[in-house]
Amino acid sequence: MARDKKRSKKVYNCLEPPCIHVVVDERKGIFKVFVEDYDLIIPIPIEEISRACRSLEEELGHASREAYGDEVDYLARKYLDARPKEG
Repeated sequence: MARDKKRSKKVYNCLEPPCIHVVVDERKGIFKVFVEDYDLIIPIPIEEISRACRSLEEELGHASREAYGDEVDYLARKYLDARPKEG
């Protein structure tokens, strides 16, 4: 009796946007990282992911902590000249 070798298709649900998805097609040997924010699906180059991870590793070694609340708005305005989207 032959076994069905098909794998079930992975479902990517984003219950609390924004979400980060690593989408893989094993048959073709390809993947892509996407950021999902409600109706937006944004592909992110792996070089940007690697750069961000290196920066995060450096910061985790310091006494820094993740910003919350008004601190997020402060950082976005001061360093990115932007206003973060309300979630």
